Amino acid sequence: MYIIRDMAKFSLEEIETRDRLIHQGIFAAPQKPGKRAILWVHGLTGRFYGDAALMNLLADVCGEAGMGFAAFNNRGHDVITGFRRSDPSDPKGYVHDMIGAGREVFEECVHDIDAGISFLAGKGYTEIILVGHSTGANKVCYYAATVKDLRVAAVVLAGPISDRYSPHNDPAEYENNMTKLKMLRDDGKGSSLLTSVTWMPATADRLWSLIAPHTSEDVFNYGDETDRLTLFTKITAPTLVVLSGNDENADRPVEEIKKAFDEKTKSVYYKSVIIPDTTHGYEGSQDDFADTLISWATRLP
Repeated sequence: MYIIRDMAKFSLEEIETRDRLIHQGIFAAPQKPGKRAILWVHGLTGRFYGDAALMNLLADVCGEAGMGFAAFNNRGHDVITGFRRSDPSDPKGYVHDMIGAGREVFEECVHDIDAGISFLAGKGYTEIILVGHSTGANKVCYYAATVKDLRVAAVVLAGPISDRYSPHNDPAEYENNMTKLKMLRDDGKGSSLLTSVTWMPATADRLWSLIAPHTSEDVFNYGDETDRLTLFTKITAPTLVVLSGNDENADRPVEEIKKAFDEKTKSVYYKSVIIPDTTHGYEGSQDDFADTLISWATRLP
């Protein structure tokens, strides 16, 4: 267990993506920096300040290990919200876009992750460990499998649970929703905002990406009989999978989910862990999560 003696000293930072979105976040540098740093990628509707206790804890333990720590908003923060997009032609230097989790395009997550990595590389870190939580794990998996980025030294998938297999989905209601979404998309109405399909308002395109089978976002299809975890198998970098024993979003025993990852990994340095008696957000066990993460990260080859 880690005992935080002094809260980590953060600096507030901004990054700009290749498609000119501006994201805010935090950065904490250790007193004796090494070559490694962790980039935290938050989940659906999250934000870099969404769990202050966990951010402080991770920054503190990273500092003790000589690693940098950064966490930034991505285009999936909050439900629907305003973003600044750099625009030199505008007198202000930027324009506003309305994005958020309900309107984001999943594949564009590569721009957010790239910008975070570039920020840390600019601070002198040469080995970046991507840590994605929940939908952030989907994004990190997608990035690591599709982008050849030599700056990425390792990948951590924290809470890699499928939205398609959610135990909160009623089978009949799910089929009705999928029919409705397909009709809207086929009619060119994918940008239609819906408020009755999931707990959050979202466009038909966004919901299709989130819960339909075989989309780019459907990377954790551990329940499929064929083509299971295809993108995950493309990751050869060191990989850590962290599951929660009482994950409320899991539709099956997490031991089965762990086994699916264990059977499909092609990582050169792999570990999977179930943190017992805790939920998707590691409530009551955040120190166990931090210990698992840092102990593995400091032992990377």
